[in-house]
Amino acid sequence: MKTNKVLLITGASGFLGTWLADEASKEGFTLIGVDLRAPLKPHLWTAFATSSLESLDFDCLLKGYKVDYVCHLAGGASVASSVNNPFGDFASLLPGTARLALYLAKMQPSARLFLFSSAAVYGNPQTLPIDEHTPVKPISPYGIHKATAEFLLSNYSRALGTPVTILRIFSVYGPGLRKQLIYDVSHRAIKASSMGEDSIQLFGTGYESRDFIYVEDLCSAVLLIMKAQPDNCLNIYNVASGVESTVNEVAQTLIDHLGIDLNIKFNGVVPKGDPANWRADISELKDLGFEAKYSLSAGLQQVAEWMSVDTWEFSN
Repeated sequence: MKTNKVLLITGASGFLGTWLADEASKEGFTLIGVDLRAPLKPHLWTAFATSSLESLDFDCLLKGYKVDYVCHLAGGASVASSVNNPFGDFASLLPGTARLALYLAKMQPSARLFLFSSAAVYGNPQTLPIDEHTPVKPISPYGIHKATAEFLLSNYSRALGTPVTILRIFSVYGPGLRKQLIYDVSHRAIKASSMGEDSIQLFGTGYESRDFIYVEDLCSAVLLIMKAQPDNCLNIYNVASGVESTVNEVAQTLIDHLGIDLNIKFNGVVPKGDPANWRADISELKDLGFEAKYSLSAGLQQVAEWMSVDTWEFSN
């Protein structure tokens, strides 16, 4: 179903921002973007500002537009980076989030703000699956800052009436993402094979688990939530596949799709800030009609094909 709604995306030039813009453009959205980097697909955007949110001239960028939705993706996107530079991670998310939300409350009060949060806010949950009522107990600076952004926007929503939807995104992956587990395994496996090595070594035990969602399915879920037009001023959704997979399973499936014969070894060292196990309860999302199109194997096949040719131009 086509739309003529206006969608503002922050962090628009990153992996998720580019994928989301691509999928939203097919639905007929008018797209306005903000990022520190120039857009990687300029033809998608009606207007674009290369700027931080702290210094952005919102009035100039949005002049003549009534914004319907804002997808806020700007900020850090790495647990490891947040551990190494906690204040940098804080600074990349919180000041811009506050300025964006306060501007919308004053100048675009009907726009619904979608915060792209993270499952990292849950930390190490005591029980699985994780639903939206699971206590928020982050164990990394990244998770702490996402939880702080959620708290900030939840209270702005209550006090100022700003419509807010919080999306707690689990382990998203797909072609174009040049970091995190799946890219790291692919890169290591291809390099090891080219050098005649017979194994690769990864962090952890291999039994750590995540709930992986293919990026196209994530975009479909986000657009579905937008179209649902919730009545509540504040809504929270887990965005995931609802399927738990171990790191060992993921790595082995990916290597098989790459057509490489390698042994996978684990060093037993779990990086600081990494949780043990995740599986999401996505009942709220399923109630809207969501169903993942890609199984883990099918999604990893897409990544393997991309890694074999690496023709994609964007990364986060």
